[in-house]
Amino acid sequence: MFSNVEFFLVEALRSFRRGALMSFVAIGTITVSLVIFGMFLLLIVNLGNVIGTVSSKMDLAVYVDKDLSLEEAGALQVQLSKIAGVERVDFISRAEAWRDFQKEFSSKLDLSQILSENPLPHTFSLKIRTPELLPLVAKEVSRIPVISEVRYSGQLIAQIKSLVDAVRIGGVALVILISFATLLIVVNTVRFTVLARETDISIMKLVGATDTFVKWPFIIEGVLFGVIGGLLSALILKIAYEAVVLRVSSALPFFPVVSNKFMLTFIYLVMIIGGTLVGLLGAYISVSRVLKSEV
Repeated sequence: MFSNVEFFLVEALRSFRRGALMSFVAIGTITVSLVIFGMFLLLIVNLGNVIGTVSSKMDLAVYVDKDLSLEEAGALQVQLSKIAGVERVDFISRAEAWRDFQKEFSSKLDLSQILSENPLPHTFSLKIRTPELLPLVAKEVSRIPVISEVRYSGQLIAQIKSLVDAVRIGGVALVILISFATLLIVVNTVRFTVLARETDISIMKLVGATDTFVKWPFIIEGVLFGVIGGLLSALILKIAYEAVVLRVSSALPFFPVVSNKFMLTFIYLVMIIGGTLVGLLGAYISVSRVLKSEV
């Protein structure tokens, strides 16, 4: 058993060296394909993270008549908290909002020379259970007579989700095409190797070697293509992504870039496993066709 494994490995490495140019072409193609695949995975994961971050911080801003008394505002707060889907209601009085506004912009302009009185209304900030409930809650809140305006960023979430769906569909289509092209290259590379050793294979079969025994060195060679391509692609993407994250974090420190080590490691492992499967499948198809044609 161990002697057979040793024979398979030696023959696979020998075949790899004999067709060095085609081997490097196959590995390079697998590497490029997996890098593109990994880029789409990271893009989709980051867009999903943006949606989650924006959704978790999304509140419904409700503005009411600025002449509303504090007692009426308190009663309205209770009424708003009873609406289905509302988790929390925070009241911001017009006086408090004006103080915050002045504090933020006092260094840039003198508001006392522009405005003689507080123009801001009372505001209620509603925390909604899920982003999907925002339109329904907004519609329900807008029916209350004293409510003058309701604002939320639901359109932004919808646009980002549409972008994620478009990227996902386009990415899947592109990855399928690239994977098919990569598979063809691996198939042809191993096929050339098999044809170059056609005499050796014929001799092996004459002395009793089974098709399975003949196939294994070439399958191992294909797996070798995939593993090397997967490792190279994961390394390239890791270095490139870390450089991008560093620049984005410096320029946009509040942008929710995915930096979860477990998630990133999972993506890199998927790339390595994907490369291995492509190499394995390509080699198996190629050697099976050649041996079948000889029958």
